[in-house]
Amino acid sequence: MGKRKSAKKPQAKRTKETLSTSFKCLFCHHDNSVTVKIDKAAMFGHLSCKVCGQKFTTPVNNLSAAVDVYCDWVDACEEAQKKQPKKFKAPKAPSPLPAVSAALNDEDDDDDDLDLASALDKAKRKPTSRDYDEDSDDDRHRRKQARRAYDEDDDDDEE
Repeated sequence: MGKRKSAKKPQAKRTKETLSTSFKCLFCHHDNSVTVKIDKAAMFGHLSCKVCGQKFTTPVNNLSAAVDVYCDWVDACEEAQKKQPKKFKAPKAPSPLPAVSAALNDEDDDDDDLDLASALDKAKRKPTSRDYDEDSDDDRHRRKQARRAYDEDDDDDEE
């Protein structure tokens, strides 16, 4: 008796994927502008950008590929960036004083120069108790009335 022949499917041929030799530039951010060439006789990998002209060279071995040269370039750029001193950020300017901003936002155009000058002079001086007393007479009266009303409410609650 004979054996049955098994129906085997033919194996699919595997295609070797070639690694890319063109990459995105770290400086000008153009896609496929960086080309890598490996000189195996001299054992060096050369990288250059077509757009911005950046160049980089690194030693390679027999197993190195274009991706390895690009990765070495990325590492070298990161290392150089770490070595640079950090940029000093200037502190934010203080917000304008309320008197100055009120004078600037004033809608009357007839005597703006005088209002702004007086506001700047007042802002430069150290505040005194007189400054607070001049413009808060109405406020003081309202606070007294509010205190009296509050005290009256407390007296009513206790009874």
